[in-house]
Amino acid sequence: MSALYRRFRPLTFEEVVGQEHVKEPLLRAIREGRLAHAYLFSGPRGVGKTTTARLLAMAVGCEAEERPCGACAHCQAVQRGAHPDVVEIDAASNNSVEDVRELRERILLAPLSAPRKVFILDEAHMLSKSAFNALLKTLEEPPPHVLFVFATTEPERMPPTILSRTQHYRFRRLTEEEIASKLRRILEGLGREAEEEALLLVARLADGAMRDAESLLDRLLLLPGPLTRARVEEALGLPPREALLRLAQALAGGQVGGALAEARRLYAQGFAPRSLVQGLMEVLREGLYAAYGLGGVALPAPPEALLRALTALDEALERLARRSDLLGLEAALLQALPNPSPPRPEEAP
Repeated sequence: MSALYRRFRPLTFEEVVGQEHVKEPLLRAIREGRLAHAYLFSGPRGVGKTTTARLLAMAVGCEAEERPCGACAHCQAVQRGAHPDVVEIDAASNNSVEDVRELRERILLAPLSAPRKVFILDEAHMLSKSAFNALLKTLEEPPPHVLFVFATTEPERMPPTILSRTQHYRFRRLTEEEIASKLRRILEGLGREAEEEALLLVARLADGAMRDAESLLDRLLLLPGPLTRARVEEALGLPPREALLRLAQALAGGQVGGALAEARRLYAQGFAPRSLVQGLMEVLREGLYAAYGLGGVALPAPPEALLRALTALDEALERLARRSDLLGLEAALLQALPNPSPPRPEEAP
């Protein structure tokens, strides 16, 4: 069985989560027959660039009233990667001048069944300078039957001569709520249940990338029964939120003994110091939000102290990459303490 992100890949623009600023002008261009000859889709990985490029390729030859329909033979062939007039190229491994010359020869061939041939170049920034130069002439005077879509995570590495000859659309990271909503729909289709907190945790770990969230969910579906936040944390090796809350409260309250004792307990349970610090930073961030009335978890420290703690922990992450042991963890916590007070006897580690 294929991966979730393949099985639930959008078949219409309506199914694409977010990116309204990209979908609306593209749909208008499709309806009015005003598609450009070259597009550049840029943005973080896993946010829908290649999916949107395929939808554009589907729309070119789809004969339904609302294009693409996702159901006709043309659309299905594009989705399977079997359409003769839609060519997907991984520029990371096909980036030489010879590869581009071969591409230019294919460009000259007329489409077999669709009105236009569509060439999708993924990771386009990986093309060599000479390859870009070889492609430039084609972009300057493209055949009327050709449509290019460049997809890249690093648009700043694209030559200005290429950028000036494309319509550039920037894709944004998806919000946690948008990702969790899509994951909920997937689970409903599979007949599985999950806590909202569990889905939001997966969404947070995906850092705005839908594909990463779907890959994580694919792994979690191996667990039997409903997905809870605790089970997700255990499966992914994450520190329990309750323990991180205790650690954050002790840290924000300047309780040296309590903070060190909780950190030692978590370290003894096998959690990596970097993982603990990253989880602690998430809780402190929520505390900062709460301090400004933006929701989150209230912590016993003013926002200035929480911000200093976040800064100190962020700097400690680099050091923990070199020395990830209990001493490094304790040093990071001590530097992050806002106004440490002497531990009471019952708090002594």
